[in-house]
Amino acid sequence: MDPRPSPSAAVDAALRVIAEREPTIRAFAFLHEDRAREEARNAPAGPLSGITLGVKDIFDTADQPSEYGSAIFAGHRPRADAAVVAQLRAAGAVVLGKTVTAELAWVSPGPTTNPWRTTHTPGGSSSGSAAAVAAGMVDLAIGSQTAGSVIRPASFCGVLGMKATFGLLSTAGMKPAAPSLDTVGLMARDFDVLEAAWTALTGLDSSAGDGDPAYALVRTDLWDGADDDCKDIVERAAVRIGAVPRELPEVFGGLASELQTVQAFEGARALTWERHAYPELISEELREILDLGDRIETGTYLSVRRRAARARAPESLEALFGAADVIVTPAAVGEAPEGLASTGAPRFNRLWTLLGCPTLTVPGCLGATGLPIGVQLIARPYREAMLLGAGRRLAASFG
Repeated sequence: MDPRPSPSAAVDAALRVIAEREPTIRAFAFLHEDRAREEARNAPAGPLSGITLGVKDIFDTADQPSEYGSAIFAGHRPRADAAVVAQLRAAGAVVLGKTVTAELAWVSPGPTTNPWRTTHTPGGSSSGSAAAVAAGMVDLAIGSQTAGSVIRPASFCGVLGMKATFGLLSTAGMKPAAPSLDTVGLMARDFDVLEAAWTALTGLDSSAGDGDPAYALVRTDLWDGADDDCKDIVERAAVRIGAVPRELPEVFGGLASELQTVQAFEGARALTWERHAYPELISEELREILDLGDRIETGTYLSVRRRAARARAPESLEALFGAADVIVTPAAVGEAPEGLASTGAPRFNRLWTLLGCPTLTVPGCLGATGLPIGVQLIARPYREAMLLGAGRRLAASFG
């Protein structure tokens, strides 16, 4: 990686890109140039010095509005930064602004467009984070994933996206969607930036992933739902890195679709205040999901949680991975869909989110119409260093 610019030079360069591209990309929910320049002048020296950061607008910031993509929270100003924002700032990163999120980190999208083709969705709910990184507006962005909200937009926008092991990165100061699923993620164009941020947040050395991991191609029971170009990209990637085909064990069958039960049940409860205090400010699409969550019986919810716990047990994960260190599978159904009314289907992300495994979107391939299609890598819990090393190898194989 080339030597980084000073924080002030990095911010000035980023603001020039934003001035050119933001009118059509619309990645930011809040941006104040003078505030960003002042933060750059006062940024502490650290491992992320010279790195510009976008923060998904479900993470609190003490010096900027945190509106969570909802009119309910218009003008809301928290008293403190979310934990991961504070950590990255302490490591020297400069927050340029708050990036657009789908409404309350659910499904109703904001105005953000895909930098590759502005008539297409950037994905969601971490829409602005993925688009800002892809457009060169920021070096690094924070996202969150409750179903597929980091991995899918990273694939659609052609950037790196990593969802951490569930619970490893703090969600303090993050607006909850479904607390047993909500996971912090990171997006970047460059592995060096992604790894530096990972180390700053965890204190773990990403070079621990050096070595030669073994790979398995797991098509899952949803494979036929992927577009043909996506299947071809994933299978060719598997050949390049020597991934051995492996069947999905029976304990995991159908489990991906059951994440929706957990998500809706917990979401209906996490958003109780919003639903009762401001029902007219919640979109019809989200209201329908939350109403469904209300109708789910607690026993049904707990049954899914118990099944997921069995799937996360060491013996089940051993059956899933076998001799492999890293699983290869689709990151999304295919290219970003046309239109901005939907953020795309998260079907290839749900299983791994429910299992709490760390996942990584690796860009480098284009689909049938020239839009990005990422490849998703999955590792055992707490093996992010292995995952990052495997991602570098796969990216290198793309040339």
